[in-house]
Amino acid sequence: MLDKVEKDSDLESRSQQIDALQIAESPNSINDLDLLASLQKMKTEEQALLEQKQRLVATEQNLHNKLVKEMERKKIAIKSLKTEILDHINRCEELSQVLGVPASETSSA
Repeated sequence: MLDKVEKDSDLESRSQQIDALQIAESPNSINDLDLLASLQKMKTEEQALLEQKQRLVATEQNLHNKLVKEMERKKIAIKSLKTEILDHINRCEELSQVLGVPASETSSA
């Protein structure tokens, strides 16, 4: 049984070798091989470009996220500064009322 499998395998291998020789002998085989090589080169280039695109899209998304976070930080800082300014204005008005001096005069002193 094992011998039969080995013989079948040998026959198949020889058949493939013969087919390969026939292909190599055909006039179109060189052109076909060149075309296949060109196709493979194009596939490789396409894959490299797709990977580059994916990296760029990921980088763009990362930068976008950082920009949004920075904008949120600035928004919070601006809100905080506005609140602090209002607090200072209110304190200045309270102190000017206690002192009986207009708030605009205290800012120049």
